[in-house]
Amino acid sequence: MKRALLTIALALFASAGGVARCGAAELSVAGGAFATDTPSQAGGAVLVSSAASVPALPVELQATLLVPVIPNGGYAITGEVRGLSGGGFGGAYVGAGIGIGNLSSGRQTGPVLTAFVGKPIAPFSTLELRIYKGTQSGGATAGFVGIRFSL
Repeated sequence: MKRALLTIALALFASAGGVARCGAAELSVAGGAFATDTPSQAGGAVLVSSAASVPALPVELQATLLVPVIPNGGYAITGEVRGLSGGGFGGAYVGAGIGIGNLSSGRQTGPVLTAFVGKPIAPFSTLELRIYKGTQSGGATAGFVGIRFSL
């Protein structure tokens, strides 16, 4: 199960990166505050994402790598769907994803779920809020709030 999830997550990340090389995708980097409940700790985190629009649908597919900058940091790699970009919502978006990570107290690699919202605050800059949940035994619930810069 873990190998299958890792393979899926890496394939999503690689395919999104491949689309980015064609000029049809967006690459973005975010930095901000990160907190987790198991173990209880707070610090910073960095996100790197690559997204591509799906023609004829108001959604984007993206792959995101989360790297917390805290003791016992961990990681999460997720394949995500993001919608409501642009339109009458002032560029606000919502999304959700699934992948793998080791945000648990025992640093066990396992499935990770994420949900997020964002709102542009300046050109090429977006305020983003994310929630992560590790579903394995001892999996952490974690939050991220930060500024995303699109390149």
